[in-house]
Amino acid sequence: MWIKIKFLESSDGSIIVPKGFFKDEPSSCKIAFGHKALDALVSYTQDQFEDNSSFEVPITLQFPKEFKEKLLIYDSLVYRANIDKDTMQIGPIIGFLLGVHNDIYSSRHMKKYSDRLGIYNKIGGLIYAFSPNSADLEEKIVFGLYYNFSNSKWEFGKFPMADVIYRRDFHQPNKLIDKLIDVTDNKLFNSHRFSKLDLYDFVKKEKSLCESLPETIKIDNFNSLKDFLDKNIKVILKPVNLSRGRGICIIEKMDENYEINDYRSKKPKKTFIDNKSLKGFFNENQGFFDKYLVQKYINLARIDDSLFDIRVVMQKNITGQWESSGIECRVSRPQTFITNIARGGYALNLDEALRISFGENCDVQELTNKIIDYCTKLCSYLDNMGNHLAELGLDIALDVEKKLWLIEANVFPSFHGFKKIDFDTYLKIRYNPLLYALSLML
Repeated sequence: MWIKIKFLESSDGSIIVPKGFFKDEPSSCKIAFGHKALDALVSYTQDQFEDNSSFEVPITLQFPKEFKEKLLIYDSLVYRANIDKDTMQIGPIIGFLLGVHNDIYSSRHMKKYSDRLGIYNKIGGLIYAFSPNSADLEEKIVFGLYYNFSNSKWEFGKFPMADVIYRRDFHQPNKLIDKLIDVTDNKLFNSHRFSKLDLYDFVKKEKSLCESLPETIKIDNFNSLKDFLDKNIKVILKPVNLSRGRGICIIEKMDENYEINDYRSKKPKKTFIDNKSLKGFFNENQGFFDKYLVQKYINLARIDDSLFDIRVVMQKNITGQWESSGIECRVSRPQTFITNIARGGYALNLDEALRISFGENCDVQELTNKIIDYCTKLCSYLDNMGNHLAELGLDIALDVEKKLWLIEANVFPSFHGFKKIDFDTYLKIRYNPLLYALSLML
């Protein structure tokens, strides 16, 4: 049921509810709000309780004024209440876990989260953002910014630890994440960000999925790289722990020379070097041997002179099942290798991209179904890693023969392209994590 709380001065510390609100009309009850709870006396009005409440017309309950501080509950919000005998559970409480830099989190910063609250009337409760540095895990309280639905603003406050946490940053200490997982009974989702190498090593164990993996090795030394390059002619070097096209380097063997496209800087430089100079290049760039892997370069399908890949947003729905929330294509700038929109690429509808690339006779629906089917199977398989995942941005590519390849899986995907080409889909993607969070408590 939906409730609203009104705080009153009370001489006996009792809450006031309609007659029949509790089935057996006990004289006392337990009230729980997240990790806060207290016992209260109960008084009843003469109004008969009828459970026909809605977000727009909630049942008003009267609480003693001192309960506001004891429960850390706000009277400006609309809540859901679940009654079990003489216990009233109030919620939901959903937390966005941000990074460790408390100083940057302000009402202004949080405006970019406001479009997620377009479905607050379907969620209700307390939704707040917090930094790990502002959480007291012993007392199970946090300081942060909550969304005040009454004025559509983010305001500072003190709250109980959330029932469910949606992780939105991946720079927190692992020990802290483990504690939050324990406190929320594993209801912290997107709990782990795996590297490209972790993904490759795990997926290659599954026969039905590994055929879409480009051949990949971890770079240990120059000789292993040289052998891989001689075998595959053209390779792409990727940082193990970076995304969005950052740090990429592409090397192609051309007779006894090598063409290098180095995207580690904003202005990629192209160089041509011989066999001896190749070793010198790696001697000057020892970082390749610590934090990089190398993949066989795939002859990707093109749109005119541009490469394109396919971003498939996979999210868990309210039944806990993976489904595709949106698909977009990211097209690179002409004659470049980076499709990321932040690096000059642009977004395109999948149907349009497939028809431009493969011709009007392309069976768009068949290819689309193939992509979604693969992504659904992949996400279900990744659940076996033992982490609580609920949102992934899968980067898929098609080669010139329409073969599907898995390029990357992002636990912290961005949705800029959707915002430009399909705003309704963009909003759906933004809403889904809150609906999933709510389902974990129902």
